Amino acid sequence: MRKQLIRIKLAFAVLLAASALPAQALAEAQAYPDRPITLIVPYSPSGVTDAYARSIGDYLGRLWNTQVIVENKGGAGTIIGTQHVSRAKPDGYTLLLTSYAYTSNPILRKDLPYDPASLTPVMLLGSSRSMLVVSSKSDLHTLKDVIAKGKKAPGNLKFASSGNASSPHIAAELWAKEVGVSITHIPYKGTGPAMNDLFGGLVDGIFDGPSSIANVHAGRLRALGIASETRHPAAPEVPTFKEQGIDLVFGSWFGFLAPAGTPKPVIQKINDGLNKSLSDPKVKAVLDAAGLFIVGGTPEEFASFLDHESNRLQGLVDSGVKLLVK
Repeated sequence: MRKQLIRIKLAFAVLLAASALPAQALAEAQAYPDRPITLIVPYSPSGVTDAYARSIGDYLGRLWNTQVIVENKGGAGTIIGTQHVSRAKPDGYTLLLTSYAYTSNPILRKDLPYDPASLTPVMLLGSSRSMLVVSSKSDLHTLKDVIAKGKKAPGNLKFASSGNASSPHIAAELWAKEVGVSITHIPYKGTGPAMNDLFGGLVDGIFDGPSSIANVHAGRLRALGIASETRHPAAPEVPTFKEQGIDLVFGSWFGFLAPAGTPKPVIQKINDGLNKSLSDPKVKAVLDAAGLFIVGGTPEEFASFLDHESNRLQGLVDSGVKLLVK
């Protein structure tokens, strides 16, 4: 566990260290991109990460006059897709759009089939706050109802997630610890399949990001609380957990990474394009509809953010919070 965290830190240190690049690398950066780019999403189609990737990929394709192919490689809590990118040629033509599991997997998993140092940060897209939602057809109408069901019998409460070690998984475990209940965690290969079973009544709830607000307003879901300091502006009717006596502030993030060793000028060109995409009306509409707090910024800022998130989670694990997965 400690070794994995050290590897993450080494990856960030490599990014932050400036080095002279050969003339060939500079020439490649100037020509970049001269062929299609593959953007890997380590989740199944129809989830929020997939929506972000497709809208931003479309913009980059128009900006660079090339094709950006979004490829979904879901499963194993993002490990399949992440491992694929970690083994890709470091030339900027294979990128990863991932989320919280990138920082949690090295800490929560005993055997990771890739080295976190094999990837380098490009840009932090944005962050969100976890919101507990249940089906509008559920008999769980309030947070008290959910807690009561959880206390009725150990494991009686079933929470879905987009995969082991994902932010919905961790949010559920942290929430259960705070309220003193035992839950049954049901991992899926992405948010889309998890939502389908939530709508179908096969699970009780999920700690999703504000992307669920659209389904709440459409009457398909019922929001019972949000793990934020303040209420979300897109759903001011949803109370925070703190308002309901539960000390829980937690959320996910979304960001772009590339294989380590990708020339710094290429990383910078990708970063510039990604930052420009955040001002595009079509992209912004998708991000705003999901309730994402848009961030952007430099690769170095994203590296520092990842370092902070890793330290925070490691601190939770060291304090005794049971989040370890196989």
